[in-house]
Amino acid sequence: MLKFTGKFQGDTEFISYDIGELIEQSIDFTMPRWKNMAQSRGIDYSMDRNGMLKTPSILCNPTELREVFINKINNAMDAMPDGGQLSFSTWCEPETVFITISDTGTGMPEEVKKRVFEPFFTTKSAAGTGLGMSTAYGIMARHGGIIDVESELGKGCTFTLELPIAEKTVNPTKPPISEQKVKGNDLSVLVVDDDEDICSILDNFLSKAGYKVLTVNNGANAIKQTEKEGFDLVLCDMAMPEIFGYDVIRALNTLNKRPKIGIIGNKN
Repeated sequence: MLKFTGKFQGDTEFISYDIGELIEQSIDFTMPRWKNMAQSRGIDYSMDRNGMLKTPSILCNPTELREVFINKINNAMDAMPDGGQLSFSTWCEPETVFITISDTGTGMPEEVKKRVFEPFFTTKSAAGTGLGMSTAYGIMARHGGIIDVESELGKGCTFTLELPIAEKTVNPTKPPISEQKVKGNDLSVLVVDDDEDICSILDNFLSKAGYKVLTVNNGANAIKQTEKEGFDLVLCDMAMPEIFGYDVIRALNTLNKRPKIGIIGNKN
């Protein structure tokens, strides 16, 4: 689970990097694939970069963020079997860089949009593992960022990514506090899941390994608990009633000391 979401890898270094350069590198990397697709199908794909404004650098692992952009580009091409346009926009507001990636593809219905970031959820049948989108979500969360999607069936998709601007006072080769290694078994873990069996299994497993574990069965209690005490790791279900896992992760990203985050995916 943590492997797929890119969490709990505290030895990965973050550096100051330009988001526009990362996008251009990702386009170049995927170009052979989508050009071959276009040629074999007799269709046309176009890349619109007109909305890409110059933004401040971000503190990131370039390889991981490049993986996010490559995933989005490849998914967009698959969603445009008759050709179409992929548009990129970048801009900034105080402390945040924004990126949107929009396609003119088939779009997705509401029930798919709600589950698109769940591990192992896929609409590609046997052709897909369902890990690409959840991995992208995990990478963004590990960077203190957010990824969201807007889509309607037949009207394409727009993914919006938000990343914090690199602070001048931060050593660009050193990960943020939440990414540093936790030594020994001093790890405190919060498990958030509305399924009592899952909570019990994780509680037993982690407690036997020597970790301090607290379980809650809803997002509201999880947010309250993280405001009262600090956790090193939060394992959070995405599909809970009322307050979703996405809402919990957004709240975690506002904390002064952000915990590492593990996503508990679909249990069906």
